[in-house]
Amino acid sequence: MNYPAFEVFGTQHLVTLLICALVIYAYPKYFANQNPAKQTQGGKILAGIMILHMVTQPIYDVLLFDLPWKGEFPMHMCDFSMLAMIVYLLKQNAPKILFHCAYFWGICGATMALATPDLIYGFPHGEYSPFFWGHSLIILAVFYVLMVNKERPILSDIPKVIGVTLALLIFVYIANLIIGPPANYWYLADRPVEGTLMDYFPDPPLHLVGTIPLAVILFYIAYLPLQIKDKFNRK
Repeated sequence: MNYPAFEVFGTQHLVTLLICALVIYAYPKYFANQNPAKQTQGGKILAGIMILHMVTQPIYDVLLFDLPWKGEFPMHMCDFSMLAMIVYLLKQNAPKILFHCAYFWGICGATMALATPDLIYGFPHGEYSPFFWGHSLIILAVFYVLMVNKERPILSDIPKVIGVTLALLIFVYIANLIIGPPANYWYLADRPVEGTLMDYFPDPPLHLVGTIPLAVILFYIAYLPLQIKDKFNRK
């Protein structure tokens, strides 16, 4: 079967983003008006869906799409975001750093992935829908905690998240070397397909010289809406 080439910000992409945005807003909005028991249930349902996605995606990637198994370990930044939110939604009194990391990784990483997908083919190719719902689930979970649990990071949390991110970066870089090609977690071994911000940086791993400062800047930009909200609330 011939599949259409994926076009960044083409009609299909924009419609998909609109659908994702509606779900990301509507699900937390519904549970925000429910009693605490239902709110907890809503979080657990969301965590269950994320678990299902994480378990099934490697299976159909390898069996249906013949993708290399070396690229299916849950070690992309979005995988870490999803794992953090699963634990945070299921475990009472989970460490706040899990949500804080997922907030900045999700707002920056998952949003960037949705805006500039690492896809070759558009819908109805089998990779298209799981890619979008997987990354949307991360942002949905973050918004659920923001809107329903009324929790949020503060400015002093950003350096902590940066520290965790750099520690994971070292771990993932070593993991890429151990697993071997074509493992390319965090795009530390090779750049993604054309049409992403990576096009403007040197080839990996030299791209870290530019991408690490960029990531720090993006973390602070991701915090900006919360800071603006604080400013208006003080008036």
